[in-house]
Amino acid sequence: GRLPAVIDGMPVRKYLFQLDCSHMDWCDAVLFLFDGRVPDEGACFELGYCYAKGKRCIGYKTDARSFIDGFDNVMLCGENRDRKSLRLPGQQEQYVEELIKTGKPVVLVLFGGRAQVVSGLAEKCAAVIQAWYPGEEGGRAVADILYGKVSPSAKLSVSYPNQEIHEPVCYNFSAEQDARIQWPFGYGLTYTTFEYSDLKTKVTDDGVKLSFEIKNTGEVAADEIAQIYLSPTSDNQTLRPIQLQGFKRVSLQPGESKTVSVRLFEDQFGFYTHDGERRWNIQPGQYIVKVGASSADIRLQETVTLSGEALVKPIREHYFAVCQ
Repeated sequence: GRLPAVIDGMPVRKYLFQLDCSHMDWCDAVLFLFDGRVPDEGACFELGYCYAKGKRCIGYKTDARSFIDGFDNVMLCGENRDRKSLRLPGQQEQYVEELIKTGKPVVLVLFGGRAQVVSGLAEKCAAVIQAWYPGEEGGRAVADILYGKVSPSAKLSVSYPNQEIHEPVCYNFSAEQDARIQWPFGYGLTYTTFEYSDLKTKVTDDGVKLSFEIKNTGEVAADEIAQIYLSPTSDNQTLRPIQLQGFKRVSLQPGESKTVSVRLFEDQFGFYTHDGERRWNIQPGQYIVKVGASSADIRLQETVTLSGEALVKPIREHYFAVCQ
């Protein structure tokens, strides 16, 4: 029931010490991930061949779940490195499909440095974890999440497409959800749920102050990363349709509520021009302040009005909100 001392003729310890923070091999990372910590006596590791760079994939199987992770080889990701597809390399997708056919829940853990297209697979999995290149202790961190020792709290720093798109895609291109995006910028789930409420705003001489409540409505402790966005109210305003302006990590016990206070500076309502001279411009008018769990999951919003004369600066002084 425990992690065997020898797998495929090679000592487990050798696998563990082969792990490198920047060159995660398919097999090595999984062995490191579970490093002897098995949830029940019936657990075992099984080897499957993925035909990607000649490396093995390891499926973790019990009566309760199956586990497989997808790897993006370090040679396929980085500066001056192109690839012809954003799907999982090699035959990893076929291997995941075989695990899914067992009828047991599958958790897909992705290692890599870029967003990958996993549509068609993700919908069949019980969960998907993006581990990126997590470093030497990353395996233990992912294992703690899988075993429920900690609640995941990260949010995506990029939008995840559901198809291969041959053009740039960014969350701030539109305030409307793009049908080609599977998981938007700022998205991330955890083992509980959160409720946002009681948004209050106040316009000051140098910006806007706002506050809101966050409550953990689930049964486990977790962190939520509340995100503050700004949108224009008309197409005539020279601003992105939606733009992240700040965020705050809030740790909450089950049933606990906390108040988040935010200070938006007037600079954050401006835009850049260069008509022979660099300028940062803040125009009076109406703006929409938004609070959400992601760029596409806005929970609270309110329109605020900046009054007075237009302001022009040679350079902006503030780039991000102060959140407490």
